[in-house]
Amino acid sequence: MCRLLAYLGSPISLEYLLYKPEHSLIVQSYQPHEKTSGVVNADGFGVGWYHIQKDTGPFIYKNTLPI
Repeated sequence: MCRLLAYLGSPISLEYLLYKPEHSLIVQSYQPHEKTSGVVNADGFGVGWYHIQKDTGPFIYKNTLPI
């Protein structure tokens, strides 16, 4: 299942968004409650962000491996 996380605010660590919330994307990927077999949601992972001081297009990171 695809998941989308968006954040708009003052700069914070990506680690805080991915690991700290109780139902973080990491938890959802490695402990999926609705999955009937297996233990990992093995979809790929990607991140996109904008530079806070430069007027450029978005930066992206993507990988076909699980988060």
